[in-house]
Amino acid sequence: MRLLRTFYHSTTIIQTFLLYTTTITTLLLPTLTTARPSSPHHLKPSNHTNNYALILQSSVFFHNYRHTSNALGIYHSLKQHGGFTDDHILLFLGDEVACNARNPLKDTILPYRSGGPRTKNLDLYDGHVEVDYGGEDVTVDNFLRVLSGRHHPLTPASMRLPYEMDEGSNLFIYITGHGGDEFFKFRDKEELTMKAFRNALDEMQFRKRFGKVLFVTDTCQAFTLAPNTEENDKPPVLPFDTGSPAPLKNVYTIGSSIKDHNSYSHHSDNIVGHSVLDRYVHNLMQYMGWMDTNTKTGKATSSSDKWSRMEEMSVKEALVDSFYDRDGYLKMGTEIGWTDHGCDVRMKNVPLSDFMVMRRGGKTRASEVGVEVLVEGVDFMQQTTTSMTAAAAVPEVVVVERERDQ
Repeated sequence: MRLLRTFYHSTTIIQTFLLYTTTITTLLLPTLTTARPSSPHHLKPSNHTNNYALILQSSVFFHNYRHTSNALGIYHSLKQHGGFTDDHILLFLGDEVACNARNPLKDTILPYRSGGPRTKNLDLYDGHVEVDYGGEDVTVDNFLRVLSGRHHPLTPASMRLPYEMDEGSNLFIYITGHGGDEFFKFRDKEELTMKAFRNALDEMQFRKRFGKVLFVTDTCQAFTLAPNTEENDKPPVLPFDTGSPAPLKNVYTIGSSIKDHNSYSHHSDNIVGHSVLDRYVHNLMQYMGWMDTNTKTGKATSSSDKWSRMEEMSVKEALVDSFYDRDGYLKMGTEIGWTDHGCDVRMKNVPLSDFMVMRRGGKTRASEVGVEVLVEGVDFMQQTTTSMTAAAAVPEVVVVERERDQ
């Protein structure tokens, strides 16, 4: 027994010494490891030739003020920090909230105010906004026509994505408003379903109208709108064989909320009387940096240095990972959904500059699919073979038959 007691006490002393040594090491090591510089993260940009952006705010009524702030915040960030010009951005605003009679700060959209109602704050609606689709023109039909290129013959070029979009074109789509499980509301009148959106992207892919797409949806149950999921690539269950659908390639999707979860506003304004910004855009701008208070200058503020390093920052880091703190807790109050299913490059390896920095130039070509009816270089693919007689009535119409891609 005496031998056992001696062994027990010796073991206890050794354990105490090891615990003490471990504690000292734990306290000292962080001061050594944090001093080591982190290795730079090199990302390979794609070889695309052009960038385009489609920004959609589909809400009506003054109490949805925050949705206009969301859309215009992304719009000005692309212009100031990404070098986008208005001819490469299509902006949908479902309502003229800035001009609403209930707006106490007329003709302004102010996501933040630091003083009185007329202090020089960031005004997102300062006369340097080019709205392409507004009010009653913000419809599901017009949104899908923009994607597919199936426009009415008299639709001006400023309301289209360019006819020359091809596999060298990257497209950034941001939508904000109200939604639910696999649907997105337009002006409280109609809904865009996930399947209709998927069909539009399938057509764009078939006609080679994009190289990559980044789709960011900021609404309740946002991620249910994701078109590029394994489930959506499965063939339909029918009594006859229709063949498997072509998988959707190189579409990245990020949703500010997941199924059965809401997307929340961040803060309200006591003069406006409503919420003025949603959490997703607020946290993105807090991480990346807001634009200059004068949106026309195009100058970055001192807090926006991350915008100048978009080629070194991945899409996942900026638009997903930045919404979690160091302990892994969400800043949003809801989970963020994301997927890169069907993409050649993982989202964590795609630089943010591939979608949010405008690239112009390079040789582009029109899609050579089927029979196209051209009037001054404009695509009229929305006309089916049954309506070709109507096309014959349009002056100076040339029907060009091209071989289908092999």
